[in-house]
Amino acid sequence: MKLQLLGTAAAEAVPAVFCACDMCRYAREKGGKELRTRSGAIIDDVIKIDFGPDSCHHALQNGLDYSRLHSLFITHTHSDHFQVMDLACRKPPYAHAPANDPPLTIYGNAAVEERLQPHLNERTLFRQMKPFETVYAEGYQVTALEAVHCISLDPNAGYPVVHEGAVYHRSEEALFYLIEKNGQRILYAHDTDEFTPADMEFLTGKKIDIISMDCTNGYLELDYVGHMGIRENLHMREKLLACGAADEHTLFVSTHFSHNGLLPHEEMEKRLPGFLIGFDGMIVKTPESM
Repeated sequence: MKLQLLGTAAAEAVPAVFCACDMCRYAREKGGKELRTRSGAIIDDVIKIDFGPDSCHHALQNGLDYSRLHSLFITHTHSDHFQVMDLACRKPPYAHAPANDPPLTIYGNAAVEERLQPHLNERTLFRQMKPFETVYAEGYQVTALEAVHCISLDPNAGYPVVHEGAVYHRSEEALFYLIEKNGQRILYAHDTDEFTPADMEFLTGKKIDIISMDCTNGYLELDYVGHMGIRENLHMREKLLACGAADEHTLFVSTHFSHNGLLPHEEMEKRLPGFLIGFDGMIVKTPESM
């Protein structure tokens, strides 16, 4: 299986559009791997994860043809992951397709469905997913897990989730995904903080080949709940190895970086031993498909 990271930044991109901090100035001057667009990924060119505002750019940069895309999994409705108006263009007069072209099925939570509802038709369908539910798409088995994200200060917000022994409430039921085929597994784990006990129980013993992990906070060690950084990535790697969800052959990848906690690519490599540092367009393959 092949995982391609199409965008590796958080909501503001890198360099952030209006920012003059040291990291953003460095990224503008250095270019290359230091330039990061909003998050998104694709597996084997057929399973798309998230559809943010840079999705058209990703297609052009990587030779992707979204007219052939029929399975899209959305993690949550934050605008850097879910650009609903671009998806609304999958109908005439914005798009034309053969009469027998299969529809695009979009998978996600109830909030995704609510925003998509005005744009659903015979060419764009929706399938709601709940944590730990599995669907089959394009010959792949895809399971949703519960993300520690979209945290709300409103105790009546619903969608409770357990993090570090405390219960938090979320504005929507944010998800991340385990994708499996022919005994190979890719875990695409962002946006989320460290995994919940239920996630860990589900993943125990799975022996995942590639784990792509949220590192929004970078070198910052924050009390904020909803994203990870270097500290949490290293901790999660230890936990996943300890429970048999990963082993010495697992490829760990850090991505989804904010400019606020980001360092130059080579410095991030030093700070995250045991991890590959994601960059836009990066391709990672499971050992059997290398």
